[in-house]
Amino acid sequence: MKIKTVKSWLAKSIAALIAGGALAAHAAEPTPITMCAFTFMGEGGPEHQALLDYQTAALSWGVKLTLKPYINEKIVAEELKSGVCDIANMSSVQARNFNKFTGTLDAPASMPTYKHLQMIMGTISKPNAAKYMRNGDYEVIGIQPAGQVYLFMNDRSIQGLSDMAGKKIGILDTMPEMRELVTGLGMTPVSSTMTNMFQKFNNGATDITGGPAIVYDLMELHKGIGTKGGILSVPLIQSNNQFVARWSKLPEGFAQKSREFFVNNFDKNLAVIRTAEDKIPKNLWVSLPDSRMGEYDLQTRNIRLKFRSQNIYDAKMLTLMRKVRCQLDATLGECTAADAE
Repeated sequence: MKIKTVKSWLAKSIAALIAGGALAAHAAEPTPITMCAFTFMGEGGPEHQALLDYQTAALSWGVKLTLKPYINEKIVAEELKSGVCDIANMSSVQARNFNKFTGTLDAPASMPTYKHLQMIMGTISKPNAAKYMRNGDYEVIGIQPAGQVYLFMNDRSIQGLSDMAGKKIGILDTMPEMRELVTGLGMTPVSSTMTNMFQKFNNGATDITGGPAIVYDLMELHKGIGTKGGILSVPLIQSNNQFVARWSKLPEGFAQKSREFFVNNFDKNLAVIRTAEDKIPKNLWVSLPDSRMGEYDLQTRNIRLKFRSQNIYDAKMLTLMRKVRCQLDATLGECTAADAE
């Protein structure tokens, strides 16, 4: 081979290698996506740290996630709809606007323990359940435990839902089922927002408020509980945060990896919740007597069935949660009831 020919061949080879390297580098570029990040406690708290962990994981799935912080989840949902961001995290209540199936996870008393939630999450996060995660332009790409919702009361003599007749309770406008439930119990619902609901309880404008254990210290609820109040130990709702995305903007396989990430990190997220629950003084917890549990189960079941008939709750999800309840406790009457959910 002549020297000139060799030089030409080397030049072409080097050029091809450079071009190939450039193409490979370009192909490896992560997809930039903006996430509207809802953090009720603001930056620096455990919620924010969990989002940073998610941001790091997303990079390994081919997405460079830019977190845009918010403290109002209603605005977060609107921003997702308007295209300001392509991923957003929000409560199950807000997520119901995008996916009724996963939005039914906050049905009253549908999951009595964290074990129930963990089993449900594991089931619906499997690849064969992916079809239920997508609705129209949106897809639920992760579910994160947010803590059981307890009732904080200024009167510890309350030992059941029927004892709350005549009491005032703060109700979020985004939760029509709770308004329906408390009105049916003879209570007075007081329209509230996430930011003022706890303030109203502390200043005596309401007698009862609901929330996960983490708000006890954060919102200084000892002021509203006072010396005569307490916290009903039976959780009313299994709250959760859901990550909703515009699926067409995501790289192939991202959604499934994201759902599995939250399942794999369930215990880590739950540890933060457990810490908050353990910090609450033991003398504040008010146990629901065994004699009142039947009443509680009936009242909460009736609201689930009513909202199923009104097409607010998804029937398939209610059935799945009932199957999990029966798997963990086969002695429940609903397990053999003809009109089981």
